[in-house]
Amino acid sequence: MALMIGKAWTDTVSDVQRRFGEFALPAAAFVFMPSLLIARFADANALGDQNAQIAQAVGGLIGVIGQAAIVLLVLFPGIDPGGAIRRAARLAPRIILASLAVLVVFMPVAVFYTSIGAQASAGASVLLLLLTAIAVYVALRLSLLAAIIISEDARAVDALRRSWALTAGNVGRIFAIFAIFVLIFAILSGLVGALGLAATGGSPEDPSFPTELLISIVGAVFSVFVSVLSANIYRQLAA
Repeated sequence: MALMIGKAWTDTVSDVQRRFGEFALPAAAFVFMPSLLIARFADANALGDQNAQIAQAVGGLIGVIGQAAIVLLVLFPGIDPGGAIRRAARLAPRIILASLAVLVVFMPVAVFYTSIGAQASAGASVLLLLLTAIAVYVALRLSLLAAIIISEDARAVDALRRSWALTAGNVGRIFAIFAIFVLIFAILSGLVGALGLAATGGSPEDPSFPTELLISIVGAVFSVFVSVLSANIYRQLAA
């Protein structure tokens, strides 16, 4: 079936407005706190570039639990936040395993970008854009992995097939609605960061604690919206 963008949008906003208190616990524990701690104590200035990247990756893996718990709360309204977190923790390894497929399709993009450097030829730039477009397309086709594993208790391989089938014919719509959300929150995050720097001092390379706090809050709210959105897209396409 065709994804109704308007319905996915309004359902997402409605869910967040009505149930933000439920979503706040997993978002705060598994997205906000890791983000803030990494920004404050595990950035490149404190640990060096390589260790900071490892810390960011660990934070992302922890965030999977919070995002999965939010998807659970949307798809299973009767579950409480604590139960959602426990179930999400059990499903997180499977979600991460399935999501490695998305990482794999972006690896050629990263390798090629690194190899051509900043002074790329026109042909190399076109090839990079083509590889990026293919990777984004595959990522969108696999964007329902977490919701499928959570709702259908699917194995990683089965979730890959199921997501590919459900998103057929809807890639443009899925891209459009995710792009809108990402653009809104990118602008909001930039404004919050700029206001924080102006009000409390610091620099983009070494922001103050209040600025890091504000940016981490925006990031946690963004994760809530994206998780709820993916659950609502799945609910529509699987109906």
